[in-house]
Amino acid sequence: MRNRATLAAVLAVTSSALAQQSVTIDLTDVRLQNGLAQMRSSSPNPISPAYRYTYAITGNAVGSGVILGALFPTPTPLAQIFETLQPGSSAFLNGTAENCPGTHPVTLANEALAGSQVLLGITVNFAANLVTGIDAGNFATFSLTNVVLTPSALVGSLRITTGSAVITRVVLCPANCDASTSPPVLNVNDFVCFLNKFSVGDPSANCDCSAAAPVLNVNDFVCFLNQFSAGCT
Repeated sequence: MRNRATLAAVLAVTSSALAQQSVTIDLTDVRLQNGLAQMRSSSPNPISPAYRYTYAITGNAVGSGVILGALFPTPTPLAQIFETLQPGSSAFLNGTAENCPGTHPVTLANEALAGSQVLLGITVNFAANLVTGIDAGNFATFSLTNVVLTPSALVGSLRITTGSAVITRVVLCPANCDASTSPPVLNVNDFVCFLNKFSVGDPSANCDCSAAAPVLNVNDFVCFLNQFSAGCT
């Protein structure tokens, strides 16, 4: 038992040490099909915790069935397909997400898509939950659930021929309140900046990420002082 515990500790440290700035989730062969739920992960490649991330879902898919097979007989960009099924939905394929605690797990995007479009003379109902995040093991995740494509017998399905979800850390130093770049980056101006944000109730002054009222309190000052003393890495 002792050897197993030691091995687990070594593996945990190794995983953390090998965590990357950016990871890719392979979405090849993920299907968009009525009633089908699918999940993918960046495992075995972890990503280090950060206060902010960007995510980008790209690729091509091909359709099958009467409607989707006719509309997308050859690999077509995912953005174009989503716009066809629900105008405006392609905007959810890219984004920036804040992670106030700077720890994992964290959800980066949780989008519930739904709409109806007349395609080839038939009303097609489309819905799906698209979620990207990072789990407690520091692995990026992608899921496509609650998929509705009806009338399914006519609509058919879509298969991603090539695609990926890329999660990238954004280098961010919370103590650098004024976002200065000239050394020393952390200086008295950052205290003035934080005080100004706190005084006007700016949500970004919620340094300790608290949710209970009052959200902005003395704990945020303590948190900011700790971040300042830790410096920017």
